[in-house]
Amino acid sequence: MATVALRAKPRVVDYTYQPFVSILVPTYNEETVIAQRIENLLNLNYPGENYEIIVVDSGSLDGTVGVVQDLLQSYGDHNPPVKIIREKERRGKASAINFGKRAARGDFVLVTDANAAFDPNVLREIMPHFKDPKVGAVGGKYCVANPENSLAASTSFYWDLEYMMRVGESALDSACTFHGEINAWRKDLVDADVRMLTEDLDMCVSIKEKGYKIVYEPGAIVYEPAPTTPEDQIKQRKRTSIGTIQILFKHGKFLISAKDWYRRLIFPSHKALTMISPFMILTIPILYLVIGDLQVALAHLILTLTFFVSLFAALLFARSRLLPGRKDETAFSVASIPKIIHYVLLNEYLILLAWKDFLFGRYSVLWEKATTTR
Repeated sequence: MATVALRAKPRVVDYTYQPFVSILVPTYNEETVIAQRIENLLNLNYPGENYEIIVVDSGSLDGTVGVVQDLLQSYGDHNPPVKIIREKERRGKASAINFGKRAARGDFVLVTDANAAFDPNVLREIMPHFKDPKVGAVGGKYCVANPENSLAASTSFYWDLEYMMRVGESALDSACTFHGEINAWRKDLVDADVRMLTEDLDMCVSIKEKGYKIVYEPGAIVYEPAPTTPEDQIKQRKRTSIGTIQILFKHGKFLISAKDWYRRLIFPSHKALTMISPFMILTIPILYLVIGDLQVALAHLILTLTFFVSLFAALLFARSRLLPGRKDETAFSVASIPKIIHYVLLNEYLILLAWKDFLFGRYSVLWEKATTTR
């Protein structure tokens, strides 16, 4: 995908196309961030009469609703209009999206998080893509808002790799998924499935099932803090992994019928392979024992590590070409190999835990917020 991204030509869009869009902000106990979030959305580089902001509160137990109501009183009747609607109880993000969608006046819906912040040009970059009737959804680029933290910095590098993949995927066919922090879609195409933990990925696959494209627009940037503790990182990774497993079972029939690049290559390599890779890795020591030849095992291990280092160096090179402004971590260091191996193996272990929780039904659609991102 990085190779495709390097060769891809920029899409030609008509910036004069500025349809009305409804921005949905689901909230649950977001009193510390919601005022700043609304202020950010009020100052987008897009005609105020062409968008609205809807805060969808899901039974918050703190002062979220009061903060929004106070802000609305001081804001008055201006463009873009802002309103708050309330679910009586907490039912999860998918339920909040559907509740907000029913109140939305626009033919297009954009979903975002309460603790995120948009670049002012988000709507200007996203909405022109919908002039193409084949485009069903558009996702933007996620950037870590706190890269100075060491744990968040590793997450930032991961999202740089995701950026390369999504640019390539979008040029080849469709982006595999979009970010929960920034995704826009045609309102009449899809409802969020309230059973899904990763409703954003589920909506992407559902939109593809209906024959539409999912475009990745890196010019539409959203900033959100990454978790700064291992506990919060583990919580997020397990949740997204369980959600991906749900998708494999729900959409298996569609995904197996490989009739386009999305099903032949993009989804299998980006999502499906990731969910079975821990089991593939576990076969390696088993095969070592079956072979019973120490020389063969050592030779294979050395070749594997050599390939890993070479691949990582190639990714760093592609990253420096696609993200030329990023000076950090562009020089490969042998000392970083143990950290990388630890990161990879930890993720594989978390996917195994996700399978365990999925099989035993130990998960909930209610938001598992990472407290360090607030």
